[in-house]
Amino acid sequence: MDKVLMLGNEAIARGAWEAGVQVAAAYPGTPSTEIVTGLAGYDGVYAEWSTNEKVAYEVAFGAALGGARALTAMKSAGASVAADPLISSVYTGVNGGLVVCLAGDPGMASGMTEQDDRYFGRISSMPMLEPADSQECYEYVKLAFDLSEDFDVPVMVRLSIQVAHQKSIVRLDETMSGEETGRPAPERKPPDRKTEKYCLLPRFSRPLHISLLERFERLRRFSEQSAADGVLAFVEPAAGADVAAGADAGSGPAALPLRPAALPLRDGGVARIGVVSAGAAYISAKEALPGASFLKLGMIHPLPIEAIRRFAATVDRLFVVEELEPYLEEQLLAAGIACEGKRWFPQWGELTPVRVGRGFFAAGLDLPRWAQEKAAEDVSVIPRPPVLCTGCPHRGMATAMKKLDLDVHGDIGCYDLTTLPPVSHMHSAVEMGASIPMEQGFTRAGGSETGSIAVIGDSTFLHSGLTGLLNAVHQRTNVTVLIQDNSITAMTGGQTNPGNERTLAGAETKPVDIAAICKALGVEYIEIVDPYDYQACLDALKAGLAFDGPAVLITNRPCMLFPRKVGGAAYVVDEELCNACQQCMKLGCPSLSHTETTWKDRHKVAIDAETCTGCSLCAQLCKPGAIAPATATKAGDA
Repeated sequence: MDKVLMLGNEAIARGAWEAGVQVAAAYPGTPSTEIVTGLAGYDGVYAEWSTNEKVAYEVAFGAALGGARALTAMKSAGASVAADPLISSVYTGVNGGLVVCLAGDPGMASGMTEQDDRYFGRISSMPMLEPADSQECYEYVKLAFDLSEDFDVPVMVRLSIQVAHQKSIVRLDETMSGEETGRPAPERKPPDRKTEKYCLLPRFSRPLHISLLERFERLRRFSEQSAADGVLAFVEPAAGADVAAGADAGSGPAALPLRPAALPLRDGGVARIGVVSAGAAYISAKEALPGASFLKLGMIHPLPIEAIRRFAATVDRLFVVEELEPYLEEQLLAAGIACEGKRWFPQWGELTPVRVGRGFFAAGLDLPRWAQEKAAEDVSVIPRPPVLCTGCPHRGMATAMKKLDLDVHGDIGCYDLTTLPPVSHMHSAVEMGASIPMEQGFTRAGGSETGSIAVIGDSTFLHSGLTGLLNAVHQRTNVTVLIQDNSITAMTGGQTNPGNERTLAGAETKPVDIAAICKALGVEYIEIVDPYDYQACLDALKAGLAFDGPAVLITNRPCMLFPRKVGGAAYVVDEELCNACQQCMKLGCPSLSHTETTWKDRHKVAIDAETCTGCSLCAQLCKPGAIAPATATKAGDA
């Protein structure tokens, strides 16, 4: 059996391929992106970057209706976009297996909110599995496809960012792990043409809801049985536990009773401690309190409540360790199972071993180590805020908007980094597609004296910006919209979108014309702007703001990193001419830095020739003319 070191996301992709997935669709979103990227590299899988998560879900759902096994993947915020088909597809059921990979982001390493995506399972009645490491990612996604077809329902595999992006050993199926070994051709079921099953008119939906509830009861029984068998829930007795005769350590709750070892309390007493947990939180809890007895859950919806009840009967105190909301804790309390959770453990951020250990210490356990050890938030380090790359085409327009003191309503993309110093000039960035409608509302409320603008990227515009712009045209709202077209989905790592000439699979396609789309939506004022021309940026902004009606400005420089790194002749600073005015430093370009030389107590500036891409914005802002191309400077010296 081959052992391979894999990311959780890579293990999901591998397991899905081995399970016979034929269609995979997603919109890029950290921490889920690598799942479909990985699947695109396997033979026999059609994989695409869809225009948004709702479309991706519907593509996968359609493939399942057509009899193929299909998968869609998204981050927590993406589930909000896909919520309509996500909930509806549980009503209808599936034909081929449909797996939904949902990746959460406790700690907001890249997300906008810390929403607890487990509630999507509850609100939709979709069964949920939650792996804790790469091996379980590999195994659970296979099981999810089987469950989907056995129970006629989409199945969610829920990951946290720690599980998605950590690497651990995966033991591959030996029949499919050799380099020369391919998977057997997947069997496709006949397409399912059933009007009463897939058409959600009230006449059909009412009996489908009853069917959904009956199916969920069967899933509940499966959850209990799998826990009893030690498959999707298992008990790890504490070190020194007195295991009942005939029961094996690590067996399911059906093998109870167990008598866990008693742990010391800070008041001098002892208590047998039990912990219920799942996913990444389980890993942290195991490290924080290895002497406890654990019930590790693999299926978190529906919960094996009776298995948990039997486990709870073997301990003096039962703790629930979970990230974000008290999702498990509330269900246990509602079932009459006494437990402790969010009273001791934070409701925000990732649950590291230190944070969990501190919770146990606060709860009265004698764990002096965790009271003394520092958590990440305790350590003061030099801040390293993210910045726009050297040569980023968003920088020129951002500087121009600040110069005009506009109220800037942004969207989701690299341009969000202009909220940070030194630009510090974006005033809202809430969710995908919000910029244009929010600018409409702001304008209808009276706007601002200096003017306002909506800022959105090309990928985000194609994701969810068109409807907002259409609404502005229809309502005749006098808004100015800046579409920063860098010809890629840059922030998540350079994925393709409908504005590109190739698909995820590398197939040639026809890129959409964003200016033509805006014209078709009824926009009368459209201007293409070179964002490396600072004066042109200023002039375009002024003209757009002055136009009576919706106006769209579109920048036309590609991302400097994707699909290939952009480079040009580097610029240099003539130290003799530099008067340390700091105008160039306001760009926030990583290639610019201060020198030890000062002028009137201000540090002069230098340019790193190795990283400079030659965008020339710093030279355009330099009034004394101290910045010029390196080639020009050398020629002048000669």
